[in-house]
Amino acid sequence: MTDTKPKTRKQLIIDARHAAMVGDWAAAIEVNLLLIERTPKDAEAYNRMGRALVETERYASAFEAYTGALKCDPANMIARRNLQRLDLLRRKHSGDAPESTEPNSAPVIPRTNVFIEEIGKTWVDEIVNPASLDDLAEVSPGEHLEIAIEADRIIVRRLDGTRLGEMEAKTAERLAELIAGGNRYEGYALGLSSSSLRVIVREVFRDPRQAMKVSFPRQISYRAAYLRDRDQLRQRDEADFLFNDEDDEDLDEEETSASPDDEVSGEAEHDTFEEDHVTVEEEESNI
Repeated sequence: MTDTKPKTRKQLIIDARHAAMVGDWAAAIEVNLLLIERTPKDAEAYNRMGRALVETERYASAFEAYTGALKCDPANMIARRNLQRLDLLRRKHSGDAPESTEPNSAPVIPRTNVFIEEIGKTWVDEIVNPASLDDLAEVSPGEHLEIAIEADRIIVRRLDGTRLGEMEAKTAERLAELIAGGNRYEGYALGLSSSSLRVIVREVFRDPRQAMKVSFPRQISYRAAYLRDRDQLRQRDEADFLFNDEDDEDLDEEETSASPDDEVSGEAEHDTFEEDHVTVEEEESNI
């Protein structure tokens, strides 16, 4: 009889993530339960549990899981966003039959690199003219979406054909032209906003005839503006961020009202400050 060494917490986390990646929600629930039993304050395990329960349409249990995450970490934004989404889902499905303990089939989470923004090749924004929030709440973060052309508009749908909304007009016009020229694009849901759904659209194939055409040039201009503003901030004098006019007036008043003894003490402190300042500059110059 051989002893089976129990898995470490790190191994269980790897198993939980893998189960979610392949859409094995029953296994994901089981592994995250083990993690919670070992570490009752593990907010991430509660979040993963909540996701698995949502995917199997066990909304009441998912609400409890995300509430558990929030108790462990009151600032956890993942739990907060999902609790808002679950409020919509539970309201929409309030008249349904009691939730089943049997896992349903659910979409497999795509490879993670599809969510990485790539300048010029990805578009990340909220869809416009969206469906109701109740309908948008049904869309899981990471769900693969259909990108379709209707006239001069780009419509975003679920794979079952449910219309979710559309891309804003200027981007849609350019994308429709590039698709007609042979480019291909994929879309994925990122999550609910206050009034719409955030999506990412990615260029997955560029036709050689359009090799010099950038899919999303506006993303490049936005990025350039951000870098320019950041550089300007770095070039500003540090004093701009530390003092204002009121601070200067307070310092002047203190110096004017100081007694002779205070002046001596102030001079000594001033000398000390100058010595410290020189030391800092010397250290920075050696970096």
